[in-house]
Amino acid sequence: MVLTNSQMEYILHLFLEEVNTHPNRRKGAATSKVNAFIALLPSKQPIDRQMSRRSTTAKKRAIARNNKIHPSKKDPEMEELEEQGIDVSNLEDEEDVHRVMNAIKQLPCPLAAKRRFRKYMRAKLLQKEIKQSSGCCGGSNTNRQNWRKFKIWKKEMSYKLEPWGSWLKNVEGHQGTGVVSYFVFLRWLFFLNLVIFILMLLFVTIPYVAFSNNGYTYVVTGSGVSGMSVASEQTCSPLYQVNVSSDAKTLIQDFLQGSGWMEKTAMFYGFYDSQDLNSFVAGHYSLPLAYLLTSLVILLFSLITMARYTMQSFRENLEDQNEKHQYCNRVFGGWDFALSEEGTAVLKHRSLYKDLAGELAEQRHHEARKNMSSNDKCRLYTIRFFINFMVICILGGSGYLIYWVTDWVTSFLADPNYKTNNDAIVVLLVEFLPSLTITALNGIVPLIFGIVVKAENYTPEFTIKITLIRTVFLRLASLAVLIATIYRIVSCTDKETTCNVGQNACDSLRCWETYVGQNFFKLIVLDFLVKVGVTLGYELPRKILTTKCDAAICKKIGLAEFDIPKNVLDIVYTQTLCWLGFFYAPLIPALATISMFVLFYLKYLSAMYNTNPPEIPYKASKSNNFFMIVLMIAFFLCCLPVGYTMVKLTPSYGCGPFRIYSYMTVCVDATISNFPSWLQTIIGIFTSGSFIIILLVLLSLIIYYTSSKSGARAKMIVMLKEQMIMEGKDKQFLLNRIYELTGEKPGAKKKDNKRPPSNGPRNGPPPSAVKTVNEVHHNGNVSKDNDK
Repeated sequence: MVLTNSQMEYILHLFLEEVNTHPNRRKGAATSKVNAFIALLPSKQPIDRQMSRRSTTAKKRAIARNNKIHPSKKDPEMEELEEQGIDVSNLEDEEDVHRVMNAIKQLPCPLAAKRRFRKYMRAKLLQKEIKQSSGCCGGSNTNRQNWRKFKIWKKEMSYKLEPWGSWLKNVEGHQGTGVVSYFVFLRWLFFLNLVIFILMLLFVTIPYVAFSNNGYTYVVTGSGVSGMSVASEQTCSPLYQVNVSSDAKTLIQDFLQGSGWMEKTAMFYGFYDSQDLNSFVAGHYSLPLAYLLTSLVILLFSLITMARYTMQSFRENLEDQNEKHQYCNRVFGGWDFALSEEGTAVLKHRSLYKDLAGELAEQRHHEARKNMSSNDKCRLYTIRFFINFMVICILGGSGYLIYWVTDWVTSFLADPNYKTNNDAIVVLLVEFLPSLTITALNGIVPLIFGIVVKAENYTPEFTIKITLIRTVFLRLASLAVLIATIYRIVSCTDKETTCNVGQNACDSLRCWETYVGQNFFKLIVLDFLVKVGVTLGYELPRKILTTKCDAAICKKIGLAEFDIPKNVLDIVYTQTLCWLGFFYAPLIPALATISMFVLFYLKYLSAMYNTNPPEIPYKASKSNNFFMIVLMIAFFLCCLPVGYTMVKLTPSYGCGPFRIYSYMTVCVDATISNFPSWLQTIIGIFTSGSFIIILLVLLSLIIYYTSSKSGARAKMIVMLKEQMIMEGKDKQFLLNRIYELTGEKPGAKKKDNKRPPSNGPRNGPPPSAVKTVNEVHHNGNVSKDNDK
């Protein structure tokens, strides 16, 4: 027997009525008896932290008292609604109708009952004229319904127009949720790079190509701004010349390296000029300011987008997190009953299977860890210590190898006759040697990490995380060593004063920004070629060899496994190169977008046909969130060299949009100098050190407030969970009391289902097994009688 809330209220109400009518009881004693009975409920027992409880039955009790005092003939549906605390007797305007309809929607009853209630309300509304809401709130109910319908339509359209939605479902059914999270992450990065490319194209490339030059006007030079020299630009710009060859072999080589004819294309920084552009909209267009602000907007947009994506994933994880009922929810509530196609149902079945397998694998690992002895734990921690020490040594050796290779290549290319003294293939390999070294380390070292991590006996989820972290450190350390080597070349002090070009021991770079962009251009091209080569040159032949060859060794080799950490780090590495290189090569985001687009289809074919699911099922509930955290770490590390270039390094005097400035940020000062004096004063106040300190203090206070509020809400959640547990015990407590009073077990079958006669209207039918208090407590003994 399961009691509903209305039946629980009826029992307490009946108890109060019978005690008040007892001849030997006074009113005060009866009230104290009821209070004592209510105090016995489990939810009323003291817990560690007391909290106030909202009264949700006051309206029901008021309706019950009103019905007892003023009995009237009502419809059965109206009586049932009033039992649930919904008053439908006084409907004046649309707001009341919306309130009642929304309350019916929230009722904990079957759908058939809700349909019956709604049908009754529609019939009732046809018999009565409902006034429309007037004033500023007029039509708010209609607008609310229209807005709700629009949101439902928007959600349905987003599902229909979701890019690669059906493809992701196929991957989810074949490989599981862990692999599909990689494809979701890849799709998100594709659209991020697409937006970055569009921003650079609209505000930098197209204006420079489409608009004519106005020369060095006040828009770019400002008025009374120091740190600017037009004379140096007029002297140094003609000296920046590029050798363009007509040989087809050399043209291809220049395309792969980003040198030669590629240096004077819109791909690289040196192509753009610093002169004022004649815009058809405003008449003037400052390309230096547009270049700098667009770069800052791209970095800010990337940060906001990553934060929103991370918060959304974190919120979904909190909503889906239920450790006590995780298997029950997946088995009984995980199936989609709207599926109508057999293929889609099979994919959904496989997805649920993979998810449950991941949960069970992690649970088995936790159980095995609990049963480990002290000697086993000591052995395991010793193994982990030596493996981590070996990982640190590998990372240090990889960094030193990249530094040595880059330094040797720089000294080799310093010879003015290196192209004439060596073959073209040798020159090409030498120029690509730093990129080849980094790519080789990124391919070999993660394989070593993947082998040694098996001996550390981590959970499947943490195994992927620790492998990701180690590989991230490898790739970021490789890029950090490359950037440090390039910085040493760029910041060489032995330079001529006129054009700021290195001499003697320093490399003579006429446009060092293009040189930096060429390095990242070569890295992103080589990285793309390696990904295509691995998919088509390793996974596909292995698939053919396994399926077409009948030899035992071929069957033993089997298909390759879809390695989630390696694939995630590949796209994180590509995105890192995009963030590092877009300032020095504005169209590098286009290469990253093409790379992501092609990689999606290659990896889809690999996941569906060439690889098997991961050997250890991966629980992917937090995968997207962790992938985004890894990407955010890479983003902040990328902001350091780009921001340092904007603020501290002197730009080249012979190329680029900042060739007339001593620092890139001088273009902002030149623009501000053209503003009115009052606006300059306001900008000076907002950019002063005092205002920044006040702003930091306010931000710190806001962070402290939100942190405290979050902590208080977490405590409240714990208290509410405890209260819900105690509320759930109330029903069992009342069932036990019924058994004590009647001697009949709750839920037992009854011989007669007729209702006992009642003297007056009461709030709902009384349970047949419940006796009155006068009958139970007659002479202080509990009586037992048979059903009649």
